[in-house]
Amino acid sequence: MESLQSVFTAERTTAFEGCGVYRQPGKLGGQAENVAVLNLVQFALLYHRGVFDKIIILRDLQGQGSLHPLLSLKIRPEDILIVNRLDGVDVNNFIEPYLSAKFLPYLEFHVADHCNLNCKACEHYSGLVKKPRFPNLKKFTQDFEQLHKFIDDIRVIRILGGEPLLNTEINSYVELSRRLYPKAIIYVVTNALLLQKMPEDFFETLNRCGALIHISFYLPLEEKMPEILKLLEDKKVRYSVSPLNKTFTMKQTFQPHDKPQEIFAQCFQAHCNNLYEGKIASCFLPFTTKYFNKYYNKNLPESGAIDLYDENLTTEKLKRHLLTSFERCRYCNLPVDVEWKRIAKPSPLSDWVTDA
Repeated sequence: MESLQSVFTAERTTAFEGCGVYRQPGKLGGQAENVAVLNLVQFALLYHRGVFDKIIILRDLQGQGSLHPLLSLKIRPEDILIVNRLDGVDVNNFIEPYLSAKFLPYLEFHVADHCNLNCKACEHYSGLVKKPRFPNLKKFTQDFEQLHKFIDDIRVIRILGGEPLLNTEINSYVELSRRLYPKAIIYVVTNALLLQKMPEDFFETLNRCGALIHISFYLPLEEKMPEILKLLEDKKVRYSVSPLNKTFTMKQTFQPHDKPQEIFAQCFQAHCNNLYEGKIASCFLPFTTKYFNKYYNKNLPESGAIDLYDENLTTEKLKRHLLTSFERCRYCNLPVDVEWKRIAKPSPLSDWVTDA
């Protein structure tokens, strides 16, 4: 195999996601005419050597967690560019810096903080919410419209909780998401225990808005799953189903570490951008830790969100914030698997914390 020096020219150039563009044909990872196919590690090596200046990612392929492999390889956010959606390309704005593009790969929000299943190690802490808690639809609409001033395109929106089907206004949240983000992929994420009790207009709303159901598949649903899927097929609702959850991951700790950005770059939840009460954070913990603290009389940090109504806020400030660790990250470790089960009542700390 040729050396990297002979395969790539010394000329500084640009890289597409997974592809180094250069003039000489080469063999590194395979090739298509004058394009070598690289994996991200190969790209990062050449990026840090100065062979490549930038990486270009396709907006149409962006989804949950798509940027974090780049961050974990220490690729600077300033060096990430993004291509506009391929179904409406503006030649005058075909490629733009990711940080200033009014685009997010992923957004989620709660329409209920509480749940009807209450799983151990659920980091939304839904099982610790003592009373039903729903957002105010009017206020949430204002907040979502405020976000739209900075982010006018989202690849994936997931409506969740808690259990979102507990909210009788669920249709309005689906309709609002579609109105503000007509090109987004919209999911209602549910444990499906209530699906067979939902009114006909719920399924009509899903179909009219082009929204999908995503079922988080837990053991209590195992015997009912065939009839639930038949219901969705009869209603012509598109859906997806997770693998059967026999384990959950737990990563909360009481022992803070000093590597928050390193953990953040590897965290599978650090890309779960969450909109909550006029603020947005890169995960849900700045908003849900309050339930843990209240239940156990603890004081884990609840900071980490950015205020959408800050008069100095810009798209770049918002997006840079979502790519940066925060104090709460110091209380998360790499995840460990625990057996899935419902919490006990009262719930011991061992239901939530690795070193309880």
